[in-house]
Amino acid sequence: MRGMGSTVTRQHPRFPLRLPVLCESQGVPGYRTVGITRNVSIDGLMLEAPRPLTPHTPTSLRLLAGDRIAHAEAVVVWMTQEPSSRMGMRFTTWAGTDSHVWDQLLAFQAGPTPRASLRIPITLEVTCVIPPDTRLRGQAKNVSDGGLMVTLPKDFPPQTLVTVEVPSWVTRFPVEAEVMWALTTSEGHDVIHGLRFLSEDVGKELFLIGALLQQLLD
Repeated sequence: MRGMGSTVTRQHPRFPLRLPVLCESQGVPGYRTVGITRNVSIDGLMLEAPRPLTPHTPTSLRLLAGDRIAHAEAVVVWMTQEPSSRMGMRFTTWAGTDSHVWDQLLAFQAGPTPRASLRIPITLEVTCVIPPDTRLRGQAKNVSDGGLMVTLPKDFPPQTLVTVEVPSWVTRFPVEAEVMWALTTSEGHDVIHGLRFLSEDVGKELFLIGALLQQLLD
C-alpha cells in the first residue's frame, strides 16, 4: 500500500471493492467509525473513513463480507486526509476461522465476475415516496453503496424517481433513488424493486452508515 510520503512493498494483489467496515481502537478511547474500503488484499485493505487513525495504531475490525461478518485485528500502516480521509491497514490476527471468510471473498473477486461493491442483506422498514403524493410502506432487503433492493405492494416502472425514508435511528435524512428494475414475487403479493442511489449526498452516506452499523452490531 502507498500513503503520502511512504512506500510499502506489496506482496499480494489488491482488488477494488467497496465493503463496509466497523473500525474500533483500544488505543483511542471511545473511537468507533464506519468506513468503506477502496481496495482489499489477502493481508490488508484501504479504508475510507470520516475519522482516520495515525500510523501504528492497533484496531479491531468487523467486516461485512456479504452475509457473513468477519472479525480481525489490524494495525494502521499509513494515513492521509487529502483528497479524502483514508487509512492503509494490515491484518495481524483473525478471530477463529474468519480468515476463511476473507479468503473466499478474495477468491470471488479474483474470478470472472467480481463485484464493485458487496450487497449486504438487511431487514429494514422503509417508506417510499413517489411524486406527486404516493407514499408506500415497504421493506429493504439488501443495500450497497450503489443502491438497495426493496419490496413494495405496487409495481413501479424503471426510471421512476423515489424518495426513501427510513426509521429515525438510521438517519433523519431521506435518500433519493431511481427504480432500475421490478420483479413480482412468486407469491404475487409484493413487487421487488432494484433502486439506484442518485447522488453522493449526505442522505445516502448517513443512510448507509446507520443501516450498516446496525447490521454490524446485531
